[in-house]
Amino acid sequence: MNFEKAITLGDARKVPVDILRAKNITLSSKQAIATAKTIILTKESAKSIFRELYEGLREYCDALGYIKGYKFQTHECIAFFIREILKEEVLANKFDRYRKLRNGINYYGETIEEETVKEALKEIPELVRKLEKHV
Repeated sequence: MNFEKAITLGDARKVPVDILRAKNITLSSKQAIATAKTIILTKESAKSIFRELYEGLREYCDALGYIKGYKFQTHECIAFFIREILKEEVLANKFDRYRKLRNGINYYGETIEEETVKEALKEIPELVRKLEKHV
């Protein structure tokens, strides 16, 4: 699948550019990531920290969508957006990896290793910083 197909299927749609909404979502994104960083990492807190980090990343991507005139109905189409619209192959692959980890946690009850969360605590804020050039 690709982003154009995602639009055809209704997984993403064109919307008017909405800078105010993008600003508000960006703030929420940064708050989610900051909150995740304040939680002490333990075996019990790992899922919660990871979910919050992923939510911050996803929200930031939603904000970019509004800046570019798109609204996403699925998380999968965000990876296509990053790859095809923003032309960021490596960032798209990293987003998709985190999306799959989050889906495993949320929909299949999978666990996540503390080391993976430590990596995400460093990498997700960096992904957001790299995406900032598209604002």
